[in-house]
Amino acid sequence: MRTSRFGNMLTVGAIGLAAACLAGGLIAAGEALFALAPAALGGMWAAGVILQRRWTRVVALPGMIFVAAGAPFVQVAPFVALAGLVATLVAWNLDDLEQRLTQVACVIDERGVRRIRTVWLLVVAGASLGIGGVALAVRFEIGITGALILGALAILGLSRMMALLRRMNEDVHQS
Repeated sequence: MRTSRFGNMLTVGAIGLAAACLAGGLIAAGEALFALAPAALGGMWAAGVILQRRWTRVVALPGMIFVAAGAPFVQVAPFVALAGLVATLVAWNLDDLEQRLTQVACVIDERGVRRIRTVWLLVVAGASLGIGGVALAVRFEIGITGALILGALAILGLSRMMALLRRMNEDVHQS
């Protein structure tokens, strides 16, 4: 099983950015005690990446998503919470790429695969922050039908996330 130092450093950097966004936002909102949660989760996840412990992301990923989703309820600036969420998802994607590349015996043009995936990820993260920033700035009424549609999409998204977590858990137990 081979590992890439650059890929691990990039993943740890994204985890650190996510934890710093969330913890910094919570500290700025006066919730210093709650800021320990993303710091601890990010530290555990980063240590897991460095020490090749796959189970750490199974715990840290949903925890950091939960912190990012709950942060606006404790007066964290919504864009900071959004940035923390996007950085968490970027870290997860990079970690997933590293896990997949270590499981494959031979990858043709591994640098090219990493470069394409990283550029794609930066574009998606930038677009997410841009669209999210516009959505935070523009207010509009959606009505009951829109609320029902958004609720159905949220339930669908949660079910997909649970399926993903089950798959990640099965992967951890197989290796």
